[in-house]
Amino acid sequence: MDERNARAGSEMRGRVLPVRVTGCGIGFPAGGKWVSNEEVHALRFGPDWRTEMARQGADPGYYEAKLGVRRRYWVQRPGQENSPDALTAMDLMSAAATHALANASMKASDMDAMICVTITSPFYTTAVAARLAQQLGVQAPSFDLRTGCATGIFALVIAAQLIDGGARNVLITAGDTTSKILDPTNNTVYAGGDAGSAIVLSRSTGKAGFLAHYIDTDGTFSAQTGVPGLLPPTRADVEAKRYYLEYRDEGKEAMLDGAWKRIPDELYARSGLVAKDIACYVPHQAAKRQLALAAKEADIPEARMVNVLGEYANCGPATIFLALHRAFEEDRINSGDRYMLGAAGGGLSWGGVIMEH
Repeated sequence: MDERNARAGSEMRGRVLPVRVTGCGIGFPAGGKWVSNEEVHALRFGPDWRTEMARQGADPGYYEAKLGVRRRYWVQRPGQENSPDALTAMDLMSAAATHALANASMKASDMDAMICVTITSPFYTTAVAARLAQQLGVQAPSFDLRTGCATGIFALVIAAQLIDGGARNVLITAGDTTSKILDPTNNTVYAGGDAGSAIVLSRSTGKAGFLAHYIDTDGTFSAQTGVPGLLPPTRADVEAKRYYLEYRDEGKEAMLDGAWKRIPDELYARSGLVAKDIACYVPHQAAKRQLALAAKEADIPEARMVNVLGEYANCGPATIFLALHRAFEEDRINSGDRYMLGAAGGGLSWGGVIMEH
């Protein structure tokens, strides 16, 4: 990783991109369900899960202690055949976008671009963004973006560049339905949640702006995280249950750990800032261990880091804007504050930004 040439944003030191987050929103529409760990136990081990877990020597409290997850929102029971009546990633994006626009006191027609972030698009070819633009009333270029759990960071960087090039407002809306690809027969079923989240990024006329950004990708371990089945689906892959989310570690975790160090190192170097200058750190909410690692590598106390993992689980790239929404909701980011966002995940892709509010 030390030999990588991540040039995007590397020449920005001393130059601030004039952007500011003007609205955040989240989307958990009616039709989904909040699910406790006990309900996941019943799905994983059967209705008599206490007896079965005792027989297998499994601790019911292990999953919260290990992963840090207490509950999650699901639009569909994992393992159930996909239903046309179930909510989709687009439904979650729509709810979150509507919320973000309201919080920004703007209309969809005020947007100069929209970026849709998802790794679980309900459409094989058509962009979610095109359909969502029509639904919301966005009359501007709209496109999908997908690069694993770091997609939200990539979208932020692209949106900031669009604004630097003349756009006034860009809507980023994220949504994922991981419940539709979770395997109910193994422990990954505890880790994933569904969510919609969105932000409005607008041109700033004051000091607020992008102080630094950093994004990168290494495809060496790209096959170790994701749904391995081919598209269009094949009978062999269906029979082998290869349309569930898989996690393998044959070197992937070590690289991700390195990414969590590289993110703050690059951002501090590019911005000229140090850890004590950061009022709030908003990392991707992957799991308990990764959150602790993110805080350690950034040299930021966990008290200055947002943690919503217990409430939402890992909702893919939508997760980071859930955490950012919470930071603003709790007044952890105020005018003049400098804050950092970081994410690393499948691809492997990773990156971060430092912004002044």
